[in-house]
Parts: sequence; structure tokens; C-alpha cells
Amino acid sequence: MDDRILYDEIFLNYVNRIVRDVTFGVNAGECLGLLGPNGAGKTTCIAMMTGTLNHTHGTIFYGNNNLVESDYSDLSLGYCAQNNSLWNLLTVNETIQLYLSISGYPKEEVPKYTKYLIEACGIENHANKRVGRISGGTKRKLSLIIAICSSPGYLILDEPSAGMDPFTRRYMWKIIKALKKVRETATLLTTHSTEEAEALCERIAILIKGSLICIDTPKSIKMNHSSYYTLEVFTDDPETFENEYVKNQNIFGLDNLKENSTEQKKNNDSSSSTKSNGYEVQSYSNYQKYSVEMKNEKIANVFSLMEIAKASGLVNQYNFGQYSLEQVFINFINNS
Repeated sequence: MDDRILYDEIFLNYVNRIVRDVTFGVNAGECLGLLGPNGAGKTTCIAMMTGTLNHTHGTIFYGNNNLVESDYSDLSLGYCAQNNSLWNLLTVNETIQLYLSISGYPKEEVPKYTKYLIEACGIENHANKRVGRISGGTKRKLSLIIAICSSPGYLILDEPSAGMDPFTRRYMWKIIKALKKVRETATLLTTHSTEEAEALCERIAILIKGSLICIDTPKSIKMNHSSYYTLEVFTDDPETFENEYVKNQNIFGLDNLKENSTEQKKNNDSSSSTKSNGYEVQSYSNYQKYSVEMKNEKIANVFSLMEIAKASGLVNQYNFGQYSLEQVFINFINNS
């Protein structure tokens, strides 16, 4: 693997060790997501990788350059910190022009590139406003512009969409995706959002309590770290469906399925949740959601029986699939 960024066995010691045995690499044109809950050590890792915090063990490489032995100006590194670091009295235009000048752009070309970056990020209406008077979402966009304006070979984004509304967040994702294609940038992104990680990252590294739990593609993480599935059923007769298909025909292929003598109450204005027979079911009027741990070879049986139930008119609609990345992530947290 031709890793552009290599982060190897970094430790930071206070009273307790904050980050333990964390090793990963990021390839050119790849976005690696460092996914973890608050307090997992994501920002601490970033602080060490950007040199703002000294690490006590291990090595950090950008290509062939050891961070400790290199001049930061030679690394072609863009960094969008978790907290905005902006001058409130400058306008958006002035801020971008300042950083383009610092990055070495010819003076006569700075206005052209400033206009391009402002339009690319969709903040034309705020170009002449002082930074102190723009919204938090626009400030995050401006922080991203500062990080990418030098067309860096390496890009580190620490919670880039924090505080953004859904529309602005997706617009920022579009910008980050476009940058990867144009420059083949090696991008490291920290987030606690599984949605953001799946939208942007080719691979995800899950960090919990300072330890790297796993690193793989989103699809592989779901396949390799969860044997749980969910079946959503829309039916006017949930009791008949459960008795006939879930219990009598053992739709999930469970080895230890036994009769459940508890009758569920039916009420259009209430919901119930039971955990028995190796599966969990949540009932809401004419909707049931089953959560079950099952073997992959039994999947075909679920689809076969559900199509029969649908053809008979017992089931109006159904959805069946593996646990989402968010559910797998929550399981990692709960089991850590």
C-alpha cells in the first residue's frame, strides 16, 4: 500500500494513556474517516498529527517525511480545525485573499482564485461581510476554504460539518469529494457521524477510548462485525404473521426458537417491544420491526417466505437488511 499519510503507534501520556497503539495509513485520493464518540481521542490524534501537541512515542509520516524532522512548510498540509480560527474584523473576501497570498499565489491572480473559491462554496452573498457577522455554517465553509486554498497534498478535517444544517452539510460534502478527484489529496476526516463517514470515506477507522477497534470499508465493517439483521413488516394482522411465519415456519432459521406464551397487546395508539425466542420485535399498530442475529445462509429463506406472505395478502410491504453502520457503531461503543 502506497500510504501518503502514515500514523504509527502514537501515545500521549498524562495520568492515563489517552491514545493507545493507533496505526493507520491514508492513500492518495482516499478519504479515511476517524470515527468515534465524543472523548474517543480523535482530536488528540489530530493535534499530534498537526504538531500542535507533542507525541511521546511512535512516528508520523507524510509521504517519506517524518513530521518531527520536517519543516512544516514543505508538507503541503491543509488543516480545518474543529474550532474556527478566524479574524472577525476581516471580510470573507479579505480572509481568503490573505491565505492565498500566504500560500504563494501571484498577487495578480489572487482576486480570480478568491472569486472561484467563494463561488465553489456557495457563499457569494457573504463575500463582503465581516467574518464576525456571518453564520456558523458559513464560518465552517470559510475554514474549509482556508484549508484547501493551497491545493494541499494532505488534508486533515476535524469535525468539518459541526454545527451545520443538513443542507449546508451536504454541500460541504460535495466540495470535499470534488477536491479528492482534482488533486488526489490524501484526506483524513474525524467525525462522530456515521452518515458523514459513509458519505465521504472509502475506509473508516473506528476509535473508542483511545484505541483503534477496526479499520475497513463501510461495507466490510457491516459485513464482518455484525450478524444482526432487521425485518420491517407492514401488515394488518401482525399476530398472525408472527405466529405463522416467525414461529411456525421459523423465518429466521433460529436454532433455539421456542414458543412464546406471552400475548402482545394490540392498540393503535400504543407500541410494544418484546425480547424473546432469539429475536426482538417492536410493534406499532400495523407495523412490526424484528431485530435478530442470524446466519448468512438463512437470508434467502427470509426473502422466500416474505414473498409468499406478500402474495397471500398478509403482508403489504416489507424491508429486510443488515444493521446500519450506525447500529454497528453503537454496538462497538456499548461493548467497549
